[in-house]
Amino acid sequence: MADIASDNFRPDPVWRALGQHLASAVGALAALLSLIAGTSVTTASLRGAGVLFAVLLLTRLGSAALSAIERSESQGQATPAPVKEAVAEPTPEDEA
Repeated sequence: MADIASDNFRPDPVWRALGQHLASAVGALAALLSLIAGTSVTTASLRGAGVLFAVLLLTRLGSAALSAIERSESQGQATPAPVKEAVAEPTPEDEA
């Protein structure tokens, strides 16, 4: 097995591949459960396709979020800018 350097590893392709496999499995399971429940083949296949596309959409959004986080960390924007504390100026009433 080849060693992967940690600085070259990108999680978003792995997340997409996992999402594709998960989407196909969950979509097939949804169609099968729909058939067991007694619906028609057309309804079961539409439900399975709907679940497949929903899971694919969620994993694509997760992949986009991972790549955005990775980009912000590589550009040094992961930590927020320090907030300058406000100092109250003395008023003439305070001096009296």
